[in-house]
Amino acid sequence: AAGPRGEAGGEIVALGADMADPAKCAALGGRAAEVLGGPVEILVYCAGISRTGRVADLALEDWNESMQVNVTGALQVSAGVIPAMSAAGWGRIVNILSLYSRFGVPTSAPYTVSKHALLGLTRVQSVELIRDGITVNGVVPGWVDTEMVQAEAAAVAARQDRPVEDVRKSFLRGQPLGRMIEPAEVAALVAFLCGDSAGAITGQALGIDGGSYQA
Repeated sequence: AAGPRGEAGGEIVALGADMADPAKCAALGGRAAEVLGGPVEILVYCAGISRTGRVADLALEDWNESMQVNVTGALQVSAGVIPAMSAAGWGRIVNILSLYSRFGVPTSAPYTVSKHALLGLTRVQSVELIRDGITVNGVVPGWVDTEMVQAEAAAVAARQDRPVEDVRKSFLRGQPLGRMIEPAEVAALVAFLCGDSAGAITGQALGIDGGSYQA
């Protein structure tokens, strides 16, 4: 739970919601406010799925699900919390983007296009909401040691009949840091963006990618 202006405190409560379900996305903000006993002040949208395939062969279901989970869900959940943030004159929204928000990658159209769209949503919301005291930023991770990356490495290894560790090393060839980024490192950047000291930072896509992309 979060106290005034994002101060840590209280118990942590998990609310399950399937971001592939538009109705559950739309209801999540209200549910969270009810459990917190007050309005949501900080929203970090980090839901994401990856579906692969060449553009000529994509299943429409995979495309639509990726759009719903990766970007439409962010729109819906934020719409449920923005009015209270605006009324309070303070709020923080952080969307977790991807290096695939910056360039195209073969066989990744559903993920890449949805992450580009999430970057666009971040920028539009930032200019709409800054006068209400709400900042909206994106965090752009490189290869992070998450369950999704682990699953992707395992899938590539199975398709190519290669050891998983070799695949992980191939992922890191474009990440000068030479190792996977830890989730806690990403969380630290998110926490900074959610504090008062980041009040003048909005509409930005801040990389934490081990030097993969210099912008």
